Amino acid sequence: MSPIDQPIIPKGSTMLVTAANGFLGSNIADQFLKLGYKVRGTTRDVEKNAWASKLFDAKYGPGNFELVLVPEMKAKGAYDEAVKGVSAVCHTATNFTFSPDPNEVIPDSIKGTLNAMEAAAKEPTVKRFVLCSSSYSAIFPKPNIKVKVYADTWNEESIATVKDAKAPYPPELAFPVYAASKALAEKEAWKFVAEKKPGFVLNTVLPTAIFGGSLDPVGQGYASSSSRIVALFNGDKDPVAQLPAQYFVDVQDAALLHVAAAIHPEIQSERVFAFAEAANGNAIVGALRKLYPGRTFPPDFQSDEDWSEILPNKRAAALLRDMGQDGFTSLEECMRRNTKDVAA
Repeated sequence: MSPIDQPIIPKGSTMLVTAANGFLGSNIADQFLKLGYKVRGTTRDVEKNAWASKLFDAKYGPGNFELVLVPEMKAKGAYDEAVKGVSAVCHTATNFTFSPDPNEVIPDSIKGTLNAMEAAAKEPTVKRFVLCSSSYSAIFPKPNIKVKVYADTWNEESIATVKDAKAPYPPELAFPVYAASKALAEKEAWKFVAEKKPGFVLNTVLPTAIFGGSLDPVGQGYASSSSRIVALFNGDKDPVAQLPAQYFVDVQDAALLHVAAAIHPEIQSERVFAFAEAANGNAIVGALRKLYPGRTFPPDFQSDEDWSEILPNKRAAALLRDMGQDGFTSLEECMRRNTKDVAA
């Protein structure tokens, strides 16, 4: 019998998703709702993100989704009200400014994570806490170098780079700072569980570059990394070219793995690696050419490749199958989803 049929948390329970208006957060909410759960989502601006309530009310009926205000994740007690009565927390909120200043980014991400965990630890109904970490928490992309990544691999390199950095911080430090913020926040999460021994199980999900379709192209637009693919579709290669060659994952796969980490009875204190397959800029534009043979795209622009071997992603693919899906979504299908509305 599938874990969907015998989840550790009963369907109908309320799940908290932080930053539920975001690209990944909204898809996590959507996957929970699809499976019969109720969702409380946090946002910094309820009025601006009312599209999410309208979308989910229309899709799943009124009363299954609510959007609540958490104006500042690093404020003391930020999530104390939002967490009341929920059975699981999926924490996706983070400092996504890509500032090169580590003093702006890292404390925010750590404090936001610990605030959410402290709130969850005080609420006896919470049985699972899922932290959205990042592939960068384990490894910073190293083009054309063969490396193996294990379940306990940590990106100590970016942490050291940021620790040694001196002001003024150059723009190219932005990616290492973001990477270090995700690694350090995840380390603090595991430390919290080891020391505080809360009543919930912690699982973390490490998504790599997330692409895919928008739930609401008008209300939400093309958020986060999906906007880079839309730019490429429209002839601008630079946003994709700025990314190092690395693995990708479709947003629906990443979202479903967060849901699995919350309800799958066999996922206990795990790091779940949401890495589908390696895809550089040439592979991405190649997929778009195949999908739209009558359209002109920029010539190939990135020959570097990610040769990393991500050993734990086999486990993630198996978890997707447990959740009723045939493994990871292909690059071509992901690109189709990412561009189908702008191509219409």
